[in-house]
Amino acid sequence: MMATIVMNTIMGSVILLMLGAGLNIEIRQVINMFKRFKLVALGVLANFGAVPVLVYLCIAWLPVSSDIKIGIMLMAAAPIAPMAPAPFVEKAKGDVVYSVGLMVIVATLSIVLTPLILTLAIPKSVGGVELDPIQIVKTLLMVQLIPIAVGMAIRKASLKWADILVKFVPKIGQLGLLIGVGLLLAKQASQIATIGPLVYLIMVLLTVVSLLVGDWILIGESAEKRRALAVSTAIRNVPLAFLIANGSFPDTIVAPVVLIFSVINMFLSVVYGRLRGRQKA
Repeated sequence: MMATIVMNTIMGSVILLMLGAGLNIEIRQVINMFKRFKLVALGVLANFGAVPVLVYLCIAWLPVSSDIKIGIMLMAAAPIAPMAPAPFVEKAKGDVVYSVGLMVIVATLSIVLTPLILTLAIPKSVGGVELDPIQIVKTLLMVQLIPIAVGMAIRKASLKWADILVKFVPKIGQLGLLIGVGLLLAKQASQIATIGPLVYLIMVLLTVVSLLVGDWILIGESAEKRRALAVSTAIRNVPLAFLIANGSFPDTIVAPVVLIFSVINMFLSVVYGRLRGRQKA
């Protein structure tokens, strides 16, 4: 019973977060992004290519449990959190418009690429764990792509209503996610305590590498775009990874690992943004 409540709370919260993201996005922003093929291609390559490959190569040799490897890999396969453009890219003085447009494109591509990455990576890295790609696709459609599309449609139909809804819809989603995460952590506190310092170190290193990948892959572009992609690449889609963790790996340490990794992602992204902002100044 409790597991069902936690799962439904997290799923409903993610839907509200994605809806809130869509309410902030204008269709023309996404259309304009498609016209900038190089920026889109490099952003997609960083998020779906470089980061998952580097993470896979790293965790394949780690002397840690399969559940920990799965949690880390789930984050690698779920790119660009809906909260990445605002406030994280914004606070890093990055190109928010670029980050928003790329987020929508990546969210659409994730319907195919996230299940593919997980199907290829997890069985080989953790010894034969099987996933249900069809179920993951359904989850992605229901909690990510459709809510974003609905939010964009509302903004297109009525800017006034979009501005009203965006003031409280994301906040409700954030509150619900915190409640769901809190219940999950309380239930699995003893398992979290078993995570050793090596895992934390690996998460820190992988976050730093993700930031550098996003930054360096846009060498030659403006500092604002480089910072935007760096932060967008580092802050993975923890709500989505949570849903997959709870749906495919219930009652394991996978979901708490996702949470811990996400906290490290966000903290180091803030540090990166401040350091890069000072360099510009």
